[in-house]
Amino acid sequence: MGNALLVAVVADEFEEQALAIAAREGACQATTLAGRGINFPEHVTFFGLTYQGLERVCLWVLEEERATHVAECLNRELELLKPFKGLAFCLKIDDGHAPP
Repeated sequence: MGNALLVAVVADEFEEQALAIAAREGACQATTLAGRGINFPEHVTFFGLTYQGLERVCLWVLEEERATHVAECLNRELELLKPFKGLAFCLKIDDGHAPP
């Protein structure tokens, strides 16, 4: 089994919860990046100004099976598959070596 990059895009207020869920499932040492404007809806404020909100992009490199399991937990527990909540998904990582 190879490795995978687990990517979770979540609203800023769910970052700590996402990291805690991942750690509970064995995914520690995340890299987090600030995101903005990743197709979450704009919020209109009192004075007619728009606020897009802040998102966090959390990244982990894990064994493929564990990455898939953690992504499923994040999607389920944070309800990320509902509109405008976020998304967790995996990308298979090639080790760069040619097959034998």
